Amino acid sequence: MDLKEAIHEKTQEIAEEIIAWRRRIHMHPELELDCHETAGFVSRILSGYGLEVVNGFAQTGVVGILRGEKSGPVVALRVDMDALPIQEQNNLPYASQKPGLMHACGHDGHTAIGLGVAAVLSQLKASLKGTVKFIFQPGEENPGGAKLMLEEGVLQNPDVAAMFGFHIFPDIPAGIVGVNHGAVCAGNDDFEITLTGKGGHGAKPEQCVDPIVAAAHLITSVQSIVSRSSDPRSPLVISICQVSGGNSYNVIPQEVFLKGTIRTLRKDTQEIAHRRLSEVLKGIEAGFGVSAHLRMVTDEPPPLRNDLALARFAQEKCAELMGEGAAQRLDTPSMGADDFAYFTTEVPAAYLRLGCCDEERGYVHKLHTPRFDFDESVLIDGTKLFSWLLISFLNDDLLGGKHG
Repeated sequence: MDLKEAIHEKTQEIAEEIIAWRRRIHMHPELELDCHETAGFVSRILSGYGLEVVNGFAQTGVVGILRGEKSGPVVALRVDMDALPIQEQNNLPYASQKPGLMHACGHDGHTAIGLGVAAVLSQLKASLKGTVKFIFQPGEENPGGAKLMLEEGVLQNPDVAAMFGFHIFPDIPAGIVGVNHGAVCAGNDDFEITLTGKGGHGAKPEQCVDPIVAAAHLITSVQSIVSRSSDPRSPLVISICQVSGGNSYNVIPQEVFLKGTIRTLRKDTQEIAHRRLSEVLKGIEAGFGVSAHLRMVTDEPPPLRNDLALARFAQEKCAELMGEGAAQRLDTPSMGADDFAYFTTEVPAAYLRLGCCDEERGYVHKLHTPRFDFDESVLIDGTKLFSWLLISFLNDDLLGGKHG
């Protein structure tokens, strides 16, 4: 039996378990770095398959180490585990049991795939020419668990030579894998703005300095940065996603608080957005008499770019396993962000998109929405794909003998 056949057979043997793992995790979502229950579950599964397990990275991160019986480099697979503060609206037997929390970004599926790959490769370690390091990461959505894990040495002991990551993606049909040759995701800068005026009675606005009116003009003015200050050939998104101010029908508040995000693919575009946002705020101050305070949260993921050699390798191996039509090159990056980008600044890395859309079966809802769900066949396809990808990377000696 060749390795592709072995991977197919071993995955099919545990297919029902992989789906059950995903559903269990989906029922018990956890936020940010507080993934204690998920981490415990992951640790037990990994230990059960004989992997060395190290806990505690970024509070609840888990690392599983699978050493092959032949010498070679170390390759890593990163999967994220955290959920979102969203109330689920799916009527599923495995719907979230925690009010206000939901796996609306597919990380439950990512975790199940990571466990599936660990289970499959643990049964094939006699064929592994090297070591596989499974990195189960909390806090991808917030506050940046990848950066924390890196600072705590997650890529050392043993030293990782290359790594792969992925995301279940509803903009691609189920059964298709998308690979970018270059830019994959945008860099992300978040910002907070406080507009302070003079509160008073809603019937006497002339006696006030109204921060709500100032905020309304600010929201409109910010969009001119995208349309009039930035090169249209370099993508830029600026979105204000939270506005808070006032709590009464007839009281003009003293303050309005806003939160937003800037997404860019180039450093110069990022600098333009930062500069123009500050300038727009100065205009708002002068025009409306408010004071404006801007806080930039610039310590966010940089743009995510695939290593070209690894991207080509991943696309080639996907085609070998799933057929030529299943591996598609993606030429357009997403303006979403993923903190896997931090890993790409340390080692050669590639990030793939696993299609999960199936219109006939109703799997059409987007990430970060209360109706998001996916065709669970992606769990089985993903387990096979990354088992094949990781074992092929080690056995093909893609690094040419340069280990670590």
